[in-house]
Amino acid sequence: MLYQKEIDDSVLIQFIILYTLSNADGPVMYRDLLNLVMENCNISFTDFQLALDNLVTTNHVDTYLEGERRQMYKVTPKGSAAGDFFAGHIPVYIREPILDSIKQMYIEERRRNAVQSGIIPIKRNEYGAECSLFDDDKTEIMRLSLYAGSREEAERIAVYFKEHSAEVYEKIISAFSEK
Repeated sequence: MLYQKEIDDSVLIQFIILYTLSNADGPVMYRDLLNLVMENCNISFTDFQLALDNLVTTNHVDTYLEGERRQMYKVTPKGSAAGDFFAGHIPVYIREPILDSIKQMYIEERRRNAVQSGIIPIKRNEYGAECSLFDDDKTEIMRLSLYAGSREEAERIAVYFKEHSAEVYEKIISAFSEK
């Protein structure tokens, strides 16, 4: 929901842009950055553009072209430190809608990457399987490290976990819940 009062404080606008870029999953296209901020804050386009240009000039934000027309923006380490320090100055009624919009923007990608599994070498000719399950907010809700012995068995476990992660999670939770 758009915060109705117009935000014209150039410093606050810069904090909002840094906060948005810091919480994105990676570099953000200009159009997406504009939408994330403008759909959740009542900021004039001119004020937004001036703030973004200032952040680029002061090396808080890096910009580059991806392809011929995709202008990308990402927060620099300097910008990330400043954004983390000043995030508390952004009212919660602005932060939360921005986070929700970011989550929606990346939801499909996050869901594709929610289940991860692979094999790891233990000793010579001995392998294990590493399996992880994440929620839509990228919070790791389960991690399993299993000794499998052979490489084939580790691969079988990794594939099974990818295909049946919800069932595995339910069985583990129910095993710990039994009296």
